[in-house]
Amino acid sequence: ALAEMLGYRREEFVGRLGPLDVVHPEDRDLVARMMRERLSGRTEVVRYTVRGIHKDGRVVYAEVFGRRIRFRGKLALLDTVVDLTEKMRLLESLRESERSRRAILDAAWDAIITVNCRAEIIEWNKGAERLFGYKADEVRGKSLLIIIPPRYQRAFQRGFARALETGEHPHVGHLKEVPGRRKDGSEFPVEISLSLWQTREGPHFVAVARDITERKESLLRWRRSLKELARALSAALEARDPYTARHQLRVAELAQAIAEELGLPTDRVEGIYIGALLHDIGKLAVPTEILSKPTKLTPAERSLVKHHAAAGYEILKEVEFPWPVAEMVLQHHERLDGSGYPHGLEGDRITMEARILAVADVVEAMASHRPYRAALGVEAALEEIRKGRGTLYDPAVVDACLRLFREKGFRFSSQYEV
Repeated sequence: ALAEMLGYRREEFVGRLGPLDVVHPEDRDLVARMMRERLSGRTEVVRYTVRGIHKDGRVVYAEVFGRRIRFRGKLALLDTVVDLTEKMRLLESLRESERSRRAILDAAWDAIITVNCRAEIIEWNKGAERLFGYKADEVRGKSLLIIIPPRYQRAFQRGFARALETGEHPHVGHLKEVPGRRKDGSEFPVEISLSLWQTREGPHFVAVARDITERKESLLRWRRSLKELARALSAALEARDPYTARHQLRVAELAQAIAEELGLPTDRVEGIYIGALLHDIGKLAVPTEILSKPTKLTPAERSLVKHHAAAGYEILKEVEFPWPVAEMVLQHHERLDGSGYPHGLEGDRITMEARILAVADVVEAMASHRPYRAALGVEAALEEIRKGRGTLYDPAVVDACLRLFREKGFRFSSQYEV
């Protein structure tokens, strides 16, 4: 079997080649020492790995189990040789794959972090070192809590334990913004994506993380510019029609308060405020004499005024707001039962933003003086939305508006009086 392992025929091997003749030159001293130790009696049994030279010159690997015996009354050595060549080739292939994987991980600019089912860090690439300030040997084996701000750690622990218990991982496969903490204690916004794989000890998780501070600052600057644009457009309308400009400001104030009362996210509340601030911008397309007419409008004039929702949409549809502002403007006269305009949308086809805007618009319009009539008052306006609750207006929005006025003391700001 040894001859075959080394590529020789039995007759080429037995009696012709000694043990050291087929051993790799760099391993001959090792083999000779193992032989001497047994022959001298210093040890009875040895076990070692050695390289051999195949007949064709290839290097082969073997594990030797050797012992000293007596054969026909004389000391002798008995070795069992196990071919490890394929195993060693596989191990080397795995090592090459690991080196390649490590190189890819370290080439990534993003942080790549692997944790086990105990939330202990088991892998930490160069990107993670740059992002969080820790070297890999400082964090390996430690809890992921080391990079989570203290005030969020308890929530993370609860969520992680719940995921392990239920097997549900709602954040895997999705981008998520979370707070991060550097070695120096500074905090910053991090965008992460998660994946997992199962092992015998439980799930392991990989997080790819990046610092989005600059992106958020750029977004903030962009939003400020959009707000300035919204105010500029509102000011342009004010120059033509002070009543409508005042109306937009007051509607924006109430719509924002309703959205907050409904518990909507801050970002969405901000978008509703901007949409409300511009909801009548389409009246730039309506002749001034119609907007300020002190008497009842003719059917033709009313048709022109009703076109302002679609006109406003045309003005704003190409502006890349991070909120559905153009849709809010287009839909703010739609009603749940389909009786509104311009498209007669019903129910959930009307965005929540537009449903909030519709209620705020009606309340402010009825409560305020208009060129063609005196103010009807807040109570009349609230009674109108109460009667239309569930048919014309969204019930939750109506309830929130009523609470604001009747329980929380909401009042329009006097600064908007003209």
